[in-house]
Amino acid sequence: MQFTFRLLFLLLISSSSFAQQNFSYTPEKPKPGETITITYRPAGDIANTILPVEAIVYQHGLSSQKADDLLLKKTADGFTVSFTADTAANFIYFSFSADKKFDNNANEGYIIHLYENDKVRKGSNINKFMFYQFYGSGAGVERNNEKALAAMETEFSLYPDNRKPWLGNYIRLKNTVKKDATNALALQEIERLIKGGLKEETDYETLTGLYNLAKLPEQSKWISQLWKEKYPDGKWTVNETLQAYYTQPDPEKREVMLNEIIQKTKTDKKWETVIQSIPRLQTIIVSGYATKKNWEKMRAYAAKIEDKATLAQTYNSAAWEMQKKGENLEIAEEMSRFATEYSREQWLKPTAKKPESMTEKQWKKNAEFSYAQNADTYGMVLYRLGQYKKGLPFAKEAAIKIQQGKDADYNNTYALLAEKVIPAKKLKPELEQFVKDGKSTSEMTEILKRIYNSEKKTEDGFDQYITALKEESRLKMLKDIQQSMLNENSPSFALVNLEGKKVDMAELKGKVVVVDFWATWCGPCIASFPGMQKMVNKYKDNPDVKFVFVDTWETKEEKVKNAQEFISSNKYTFDVLMDNDNKVVEQFKVDGIPTKFVIDKNGVIRFKSVGFSGSDDKLIAELTAMIDIAANPPSKSF
Repeated sequence: MQFTFRLLFLLLISSSSFAQQNFSYTPEKPKPGETITITYRPAGDIANTILPVEAIVYQHGLSSQKADDLLLKKTADGFTVSFTADTAANFIYFSFSADKKFDNNANEGYIIHLYENDKVRKGSNINKFMFYQFYGSGAGVERNNEKALAAMETEFSLYPDNRKPWLGNYIRLKNTVKKDATNALALQEIERLIKGGLKEETDYETLTGLYNLAKLPEQSKWISQLWKEKYPDGKWTVNETLQAYYTQPDPEKREVMLNEIIQKTKTDKKWETVIQSIPRLQTIIVSGYATKKNWEKMRAYAAKIEDKATLAQTYNSAAWEMQKKGENLEIAEEMSRFATEYSREQWLKPTAKKPESMTEKQWKKNAEFSYAQNADTYGMVLYRLGQYKKGLPFAKEAAIKIQQGKDADYNNTYALLAEKVIPAKKLKPELEQFVKDGKSTSEMTEILKRIYNSEKKTEDGFDQYITALKEESRLKMLKDIQQSMLNENSPSFALVNLEGKKVDMAELKGKVVVVDFWATWCGPCIASFPGMQKMVNKYKDNPDVKFVFVDTWETKEEKVKNAQEFISSNKYTFDVLMDNDNKVVEQFKVDGIPTKFVIDKNGVIRFKSVGFSGSDDKLIAELTAMIDIAANPPSKSF
């Protein structure tokens, strides 16, 4: 049946280019500025739903992104709606969801190409490539390298001049789909470019990148030098100036450099792309003064920054780190208070302009989330300062009002403050509910233990009490885990670990393998590591279970040294594998980190877990269950 259905679907696609399963639109070849009418019938995970269906239209151009909520009108067998194609757009896709479940059109997505002169508009297939690599996740579509590659090749066939600027992306993607293709393909493109002659600056830029892809650093360095000699005031000066800015440790010198950069953006066209990055560049100076504990200059420079949203983010991050270390808490309170007050104002009475890339609903939700994040930090800072009554309302608003008790980290801040303010009799049922919902932490367990001991005058029976509370969430968790079980062959890979030893997945057959993708700059990855260390300790004597931590997407040059310093300074006993070329993370089609895969003894992926909820208890319980199931997988595919 599966083959017959797929064949029928392909025939439908070939006979009508503008029809997709349960979805159609008019006109057949829509142009920018035209009114497009779509008809849609829910399918997949939301087929026959009685819940409200939410629809979003995303319109992408060469350098523009626009998102709008669509108000669907009910018809006899589905929905319809009309909208105007944006004049700057070349590619459109839709998100259809109900109760946080997506209809992803069998992972194809619902898409429309815009036309110009009866031809798919330039850049449309580049955006289709981006859709199957990145954008699609927002519509429930998983990354698909093959479809992304096909889209890019279609773009090149329609618009050959788009090949050069996207060549590096194409070669990397080609290598992911067809392993070890990079070197040969890069050399082929190098020959083609040299034969055509280096006629403009972009040719030197492209050739430098190609030599790097072909792992020929000396040739890359040589071409780079020729590029600089030929174009002494070329585009390369922008990257080198910014790199020098990022690596400059002295914030006062950074101030001078940034003033020069800002002046260049006003007088030199090639610097125009840097304008949108100026607020972020400014906050690096603020962070530099904070690192040096030069609070007076930090405040003085912060006062010059017009983009208060970016400043609030910087202050929030700095305050969080300060409270974790218990350092400079008065300054942390000042910074966190600013971030909290500003984000609350933007949540309740926004003055900032909504980005076109967000719908009204998404923008409001984002403002709410930003406030909750800052309020949670402020609550923790006030907790460290012993200002429990002042901190509790902020923590409660973040954890209970906004997150509705569904975020373990926020619940933890609330619990720590509430223990100091709320009577134990009133607090106890709230904490018990967090535990039952699987949204608790080890610190909350300790608070409950103190309450239990105070009531019972003994610790006897506490283990049974807490186990009984966790049983409800455990059973729900097991049900959810079983429903999320996968049956996909794991990509085969071999990487070198920090000790220089090659670890080959083929040699791990017969073991359950947990593959954890992470990076040293990834906050959620780092937050999950104490729990992952507990898991490694739990299975350290089990020869049938292996943990590997794949360090990927790193941006620093000395990647191995960077990873070694991070692991040793935190005293983790992880087997870290270095994915320096980001090949393995591409093979696993990872969209974000941390992402964990649990692979059974036969090399089959059984589970995929994305992100970190903030609860070590939940991580340990879920991962333990996944390992147990993977150790005894079903005998048949399903």
